[in-house]
Amino acid sequence: MGLVFATSKWADALWSGHCKTSRSARQTLGAGTDKQPEFGEFANDVHTALYLRHEPQRQEHAPAWATGLLDQAHDIAEWHTLRSRCARNGFSAGVAAETLLGALLPLLPAAPKPTPRQRGQDGTPGTGQESGTGEKENPASDDASTVRRALRQALRQAQDAVEQAEASTEAMADAMGLQAGTGPGHAETLHDLEQVRQLWALLRDNPVMRHIAEMAGRLHRLGQAHKRCQVTPAVGRIKGVTIGGDLDRILPAELAGLRSQHRLQRLSTISKIMGKRAMQYELSGTESLTKGPVIVLVDESGSMQGNGKQEWSKAVALALLTLATQQKRTCFLAGFDVSIRHEHLFRPQTMTVDDVCQALTAACSGGTDFNVPLRRALQVLHAEPAMNQADIVIVTDGEATIDDDVLVAIGTAQEKANVHLYGVLIGRGASGKSLKPVATTLYRVQEAPQQDSEKIAPLLAQV
Repeated sequence: MGLVFATSKWADALWSGHCKTSRSARQTLGAGTDKQPEFGEFANDVHTALYLRHEPQRQEHAPAWATGLLDQAHDIAEWHTLRSRCARNGFSAGVAAETLLGALLPLLPAAPKPTPRQRGQDGTPGTGQESGTGEKENPASDDASTVRRALRQALRQAQDAVEQAEASTEAMADAMGLQAGTGPGHAETLHDLEQVRQLWALLRDNPVMRHIAEMAGRLHRLGQAHKRCQVTPAVGRIKGVTIGGDLDRILPAELAGLRSQHRLQRLSTISKIMGKRAMQYELSGTESLTKGPVIVLVDESGSMQGNGKQEWSKAVALALLTLATQQKRTCFLAGFDVSIRHEHLFRPQTMTVDDVCQALTAACSGGTDFNVPLRRALQVLHAEPAMNQADIVIVTDGEATIDDDVLVAIGTAQEKANVHLYGVLIGRGASGKSLKPVATTLYRVQEAPQQDSEKIAPLLAQV
């Protein structure tokens, strides 16, 4: 239950779950309770106000300091911006409430402490006067501009914290198939929220992994945008008539309204098309949905250290893992130098956060050999039940000779099983000479690969 609002059990359970996985939230609650014993209930108020779309009913006899802070926040534009972002999003509301409460601690008035009872002149017990603390009970009575400035700064800090948390967890959560209840068709559950919160707790304390996750999220978005730009409706036979707004399939009788001499008729036709209420042809066709595993081979030789190449290559691997999870495909990830340093087989709904982090945080050392990882990739393909349309992606900044038997084996897999091999070449040291005979496509990026993220978008759209 809140101090100002009649909060719901569901909202209180969400905030309690956030505090269980966030050490900093528990520390903030402890510091606030030292100043105000009722700070825990006030924390429920802040979280509920951010989470619910409409403000809940207020309770009677709420402390002036609590109502004063909430009322002043309600008058600031940043408060409504933050609320719109956190509404019905248990994860974002928890992050925002934690940050906001931490920033509001200096504005809390200290609770007055009672003095020991003293005896009067007639020997009867005194009334127990409360000693003054020198601090005001209601922040609203302080300088309004000072409180407003502090509130605005706290709200901006909360907004930044939410943006960072969402950006950091997006790629990892998508790669693992986690849902925080914010997507269409996904109901918010305490179990899903707990997993996402644990993921954020791990990333927040691991700056390297957080940087990889943020770059992977950007790569994934670029790939999805590139794919949408290249999509064209498949040609098929006319199945019937339906309602929509696809100009390529709208019936000629509907389009005739655009040539009308009457302005209202033209506007009515445009309104129907823009509102996707026009009659259009319904086409049907066939498309192969069979896709084999995704095999990612990441160069972890000593030359990959420095200039962000190591983190960027792992971000590419995480973006590909995200695609495989969304398409319900098996993903095999291996790091190599002159041998296989580590390998992980990720199947949808079976991977864990620790497994993903372990695969993406291995250090780089040693030389470079392409034969070992490519042979291992072919072994994995033969072990998988569905080998057709498999994709092999090798990320490297070096060059190495490939044996003839490996070239022949890859060529056979490409011809008989429609296997594709893609190379991501970083810097001038990777000429692609050895991969060119068998590579479907080679993608080249500069020495600072973060600046050339757009060049990898076609790869992520094609896999």
